[in-house]
Amino acid sequence: MVGAVLADRALMGFSLGVHIILAVIGIALPLIILLSEIMYARTKDKAYRALSKRLSTVLVILFAVGTASGTLVALELAVLWPKFMALVGQVAILPFYVEAFAFFGEAIFLSAFLYSYHRNMDNSRARMLFMAIVAVCAALSGALITMVNAFMNTPAGFDIQQYLLNGTITDVHPLAAFNTPSTGIEVLHVLSTSYMVGAFLFLAYVCYRLLKENDALRREYYRKAARLIFWVVLIATVIAVYSGIQSIASMYYLQPEKFAAIEGDMIAQAYAPEYLGGIPVNGTLKYYIAIPGLQSILATGSPSGTVPGLEQYPQSTWPPLIVHTMFDPLVGSGFAIGALLALVLLMMVLKRRPFESRLLLYLMIIAGMLSLFLLEDGWAMAEIGRQPWIIYNVMSVSDAANASPQVIPIAAALMLFYAVIMPFTLLVLRRIFDGRQLEADMR
Repeated sequence: MVGAVLADRALMGFSLGVHIILAVIGIALPLIILLSEIMYARTKDKAYRALSKRLSTVLVILFAVGTASGTLVALELAVLWPKFMALVGQVAILPFYVEAFAFFGEAIFLSAFLYSYHRNMDNSRARMLFMAIVAVCAALSGALITMVNAFMNTPAGFDIQQYLLNGTITDVHPLAAFNTPSTGIEVLHVLSTSYMVGAFLFLAYVCYRLLKENDALRREYYRKAARLIFWVVLIATVIAVYSGIQSIASMYYLQPEKFAAIEGDMIAQAYAPEYLGGIPVNGTLKYYIAIPGLQSILATGSPSGTVPGLEQYPQSTWPPLIVHTMFDPLVGSGFAIGALLALVLLMMVLKRRPFESRLLLYLMIIAGMLSLFLLEDGWAMAEIGRQPWIIYNVMSVSDAANASPQVIPIAAALMLFYAVIMPFTLLVLRRIFDGRQLEADMR
């Protein structure tokens, strides 16, 4: 049974780790394409028309692969976590249903957008409308799926005490799944980080092309693309930082064990310091640097505020202490990315042309890869931090899992599928771009 549960965890974690990359790109790309269409309509600069055409091809391919990946994730939820889905199916299934309509809207209007280019229809307003709907539907899909995750963190919409007493689901309010106590801040943080990381990956690619290109026309095209995508990254990063701070602060009263584990608090205390570093040793955290009073200020708004400690709770409900170790590089990497973006912004204000500096281009490529690490690390920290619960204080992961040993070979096969499909997708995208002429896309 233990091996089967571990296989369930490994497969779900691996699948979500791959799928989330496709998801954030699928959320960010429609916005970038829409902005490209707006810039083309305003300036008649064909570089923006070419950017829209090329990125729409990328969007179609990743939409298809993401659809297959999302379908597998949905099947995994049903097969690997049957008891979890039984509860969600009666209480919090509506976001899944509504997400299907958002998916259909995205597919329909993406097709209309591509048809306008295929027929050489020079109707910028129609294309902007089509892509605006695609962008809204993509963001709505992300928000609706996040609502289910928020339900897992702060369950609502049924009589929880009755369920814990005898396992019966009563007093169901399905609409509550759209607005649990953690829904608002979690949706804001997920969408802002999706725009940040999805756009940053393409900014890193554009910077890479600027390092490689010598042709004047192509370099100017990539510089314009870099400037446009940079503004998406910058604005999304500012919102992501704000919502991230608020998300951690909300755990203070919504998930205190998770808050204490992430912050490294073993005991409740006022004037709590912010711990930097620290590794779990024999059920406690050792080797840290402490900044006096900072944690209390961030969590409560006052240096005298009291923060919870893990020793207040049964050790059986403690999250793995590794989440604190995961939190430190998250914060450090965020500061590094923020400093780099601030430098680029300053150079743009001073008209110093940052995208002509080879050093900054290299740093932007590194930052783009670092943003992907932030995404994966942040999600892993958030999900591990809810352990041992799949639904906080309601259902444990071990109770929800499919304990059949037959899931182990299935898990291995699906993980192999993901290991093959992602490199294959990147190869297809590379061949498409290598075989396309920029001048043709500018027509």
